[in-house]
Amino acid sequence: MSFTPTWELLRSFGTSKFAKLSIFVPVFGYFIIFNDAFVSLISSSMEWACIAFHGAACGEGGLAGLDDDFMLRKVVNIYIALSAIGLSTMIFQGLCPHEIKKFWHVENYVAENTKVFHHEFNRRIRTILDKTMPEDTSRIQETFNQYKQHDRPKASEMYDRDILSLWFTFQNIRFEAARWACFVLFGVGVLLLSCPTIAVFLKVCAIVLAG
Repeated sequence: MSFTPTWELLRSFGTSKFAKLSIFVPVFGYFIIFNDAFVSLISSSMEWACIAFHGAACGEGGLAGLDDDFMLRKVVNIYIALSAIGLSTMIFQGLCPHEIKKFWHVENYVAENTKVFHHEFNRRIRTILDKTMPEDTSRIQETFNQYKQHDRPKASEMYDRDILSLWFTFQNIRFEAARWACFVLFGVGVLLLSCPTIAVFLKVCAIVLAG
């Protein structure tokens, strides 16, 4: 079974505060990241790393052994990572269906909307679902026709829940290209931010174990 990122999966990070703040990075990030204060902060952390780990990249002169190109690569790496996450979040906010943004799971969506489900909404979504998922809508309609003769209220309740669930599923898999772009950009951003952290963590573990 092949993996496909759904909007419901992407929602966990697309609606987070960190992701929403990262939207501003592609637009204003250049002025934030490439300023003296930020570079000084990176320099301070690198100086600590030189002292703690005696990094080969630092040379005998400690931080002075780091050239401008090395520092620039560190800054650019952070900028690209945050920009990728920001672009991913913009795609999510722009194209993720409202139903997925608002409700964590199909059960929550169905439970909330069966209370206000009306014929006009049913007519509109059936028009779309009959074209996009005809086999599923036919199955739901057949089940309703089968049970309405014995218990029409119960059959109507089952129909409402099934059709709303199908509508949520349809919204969850819309815009495949956008979902993949969102997933890949976020993965790239997290990977670029995580690699330096993981490298330092492994280095610390090696020092502790060696000691």
